[in-house]
Parts: sequence; structure tokens; C-alpha cells
Amino acid sequence: MIRGSLRPYYVMGSLIVVLLVVTAGAGVLHNDMYRPFLGESIVAFQFFQDLVSLAFAPLLAAAMYWTSHGSRRGFVLWTGVLVFVAYYYSFYGFDFVYTLYFPLYLALMGLSIYSLIGLLTNVDAEVFRAGVAERMPVRLVAGVLGMTALFVPIWLSMIVQGIRTQQPQATDLALVLDLPYLIPACVFAAVQIWQRRSIGYLLGGPLLFKAAISGVLLTGGEMLKMQRGLPPALDQLAMYLFLAVVGLTGLVLYLRHLDASQPVEMAQPSVKSSPVLK
Repeated sequence: MIRGSLRPYYVMGSLIVVLLVVTAGAGVLHNDMYRPFLGESIVAFQFFQDLVSLAFAPLLAAAMYWTSHGSRRGFVLWTGVLVFVAYYYSFYGFDFVYTLYFPLYLALMGLSIYSLIGLLTNVDAEVFRAGVAERMPVRLVAGVLGMTALFVPIWLSMIVQGIRTQQPQATDLALVLDLPYLIPACVFAAVQIWQRRSIGYLLGGPLLFKAAISGVLLTGGEMLKMQRGLPPALDQLAMYLFLAVVGLTGLVLYLRHLDASQPVEMAQPSVKSSPVLK
């Protein structure tokens, strides 16, 4: 399924695993290090985000191992973690969270972006499509991906408010990442997978992973705020919980219908290349 050697991506992925353990582990053990740069409510979210990032370090290692043995599910989890890292570590970078680990945040951003581009551009989408069961509920999966468009009016209202007050908010970077990049990608993937096109199946997995984990992350962060005695945003909590439940449902159904219609054959490794998916 991957054209060429996976070795460079294994190297970058291994570096990401190590950097996640270091940066996220530091954030969990020393959550106070964010306070000079972020508001108290955002610090609570960062603690939960670091917990999730720390859990994703072994998941990424396992996903790379499964991919090396021909698993499409492993490939989806690998690229999904890369989308997560690229997206959420952008907040550390662009918000200039100048902790001791700031250079590592930048390294994680770069490694995840380059890995994601390299993996997705070297995939044979038709071969990937051959491992998708025909019974996959594409309309439900497409609906979950398209649901991200519901954030458009919310983000536009934030833009209007920012223009009116001439004051940026702490979470405004989300709309900068979502409106030009993430939401169009999800809508494009939704249309393509609705039409059962190969590119839709390929892009749908990592984007579903991102949507589902974002719901879990935001729900957990909001609940942690309450646990710390901070005023919760109950309307947002309901939206985040809905996103988590629906996103996880779509992701599970998507993954259940991979590696189902055609056995995966492994290419014979050569001196110049490592085992890759067929």
C-alpha cells in the first residue's frame, strides 16, 4: 500500500513517541509550568491534553508495528495520532508557551506534519480501498465527518466578536486552524466517502480519529475545570460530549470495516527497503 520504504517514517515516528513521553510527561507532573503563559481554565485543559498525549505515545508505537505487518487499521491509527499531534501541539507553538520544552513542541509539529504528508502522498489509495468492507456504513461515517461544519457558525461568531472588540480570545487559534484547513478537509472527505471513492476512505480514518479524540479531550478538559472549582461552560460541555459520542461511534464503525474484504499481502523486504503494506 505504501510506495517505497517506510523506514524514514519509522524514524520520525519513534522520535515523536519519545518527545510525547518527555513533553506530555512533564506537563502531567508539573502542570504549573503553563500558568505564566495560559489562563487558569486553559491550564486545566492542558493537563488533560497531556494525559491524552502521554497515552498516545505507546499507541503510536503499536500502530507503527501493526502497519509494518500489513494492517490498515494500524495505518489509520498512525496517521490519526499524527493529525492529533500536529493540531494540538500547534497551540503550544503559536501561543508561544515558552516552557523549557518549547523547542520540543516545535519538533513535534514539524515531525508530525512531514510524516503525515509523506505517508498520505505515498499511499496507493486504490489498494487501501480494496481492504474496506462493502458493508461499511458510509452515510453514517460521512455524516460524522460532515458534522464538523456545525462549528462554522460558532467560529464565525467568534470572528465577528473579535472584530467588534478588537481583542483576541485565548482559544481563537482553534478557528484559525479549523476554518481554512480542518473543516474543509473533513467536508471533502465526507463527500468522497459518501460517494465511495478511494480518497474518501483514505482520508476519512485519520480525520474521524481527530474528531472523536477532540470530543473526548474537550469533554475531559471541561470536567477537569469543574473538579478544580472553575466555572464550567455547560452549553459547550454538552456539545463536546455529543461530539465525543458520535465521533467515537463513527470511528469504531469505520475501523470495524477495514481489513475485511481482502487479505493483506506483505511485500518481500529488500536490502534498500523495509517491509511495506501491499
